[in-house]
Amino acid sequence: MAIILRPAQPDDRERILAISAQIWEGEDYIPLVLDDWLAEGGLAVAELDGQLAGYGKLTILSPGEVWLEGLRVDPALRGRGVAKALAQHQLESALALKPRSVRFATAEANVESLHIARKQGFREIARFTYVEGPVRHELTPPGVAPVREFEPAWAVVRASSAYRDAHGLLGLGWRFPELTRQRLAELVIRGEVFARGNPARGLLIQSADPYAPAAFASVAFLHGDDAGQDALLRFAHARARERGQEYLSAMIPCEERIEALARHGLVPLSDFRYVLVLELQRSQSTRNPQPPECGPSSAAA
Repeated sequence: MAIILRPAQPDDRERILAISAQIWEGEDYIPLVLDDWLAEGGLAVAELDGQLAGYGKLTILSPGEVWLEGLRVDPALRGRGVAKALAQHQLESALALKPRSVRFATAEANVESLHIARKQGFREIARFTYVEGPVRHELTPPGVAPVREFEPAWAVVRASSAYRDAHGLLGLGWRFPELTRQRLAELVIRGEVFARGNPARGLLIQSADPYAPAAFASVAFLHGDDAGQDALLRFAHARARERGQEYLSAMIPCEERIEALARHGLVPLSDFRYVLVLELQRSQSTRNPQPPECGPSSAAA
């Protein structure tokens, strides 16, 4: 029977959750965001033989910046073309918006998604290591304070290796929006950007992770020398504890700060190491990124 694709409806909620419960050993993030996704639109479902077999989300992060996420298929119905149909539907819906970029992220272990995406013309532009750990008892270190003026902070961001290695993206859980001047200004207004020293010798963006429980705080950007990183990470622990959060996590481009993070209790998970960000490559695109060099597994991912 043909696969039927349609917009998700509120009545699909329980079936979507039932599929999600079988993903990532029951630790999928979909239950945390599903109600918002159903309300804002962009969530498509695939029916096979009259049964909801999978779903996927299209999100507009900013004008012209399209993000594809949440592609899931019932494990019992895999191998029947559902993932391919959903991926093609998402891509066609994205291209209909005439975007300047179409991207998505997945774990390097997700071989099926990577195979489909590469056949569609997606290529890896950045890779991140996900780390997490319990919040520690830390005192707020001297010399670290919220950023009030974003222009000097933007200059620090633009000149940093963290910005370069992340391909200009911000790691907010499993979503990687462009770290633009405007987005940084918004983060400064929200009180989520912190600097060490004046002028800044290090910079931290600590924000809520939309894909994790409220108990998680997220380090979305970290830049500085060794002393600066240590001070900013102590600050991140102290701030998270003040806010009643229990865990600190981060998406770190490549592994350039992995040792600093490990010193502060943030370590990779055992079941996967890299999260890959892929972007659709088109003939009219002005972007021609090369896959980042982040260790011996880069070529095989």
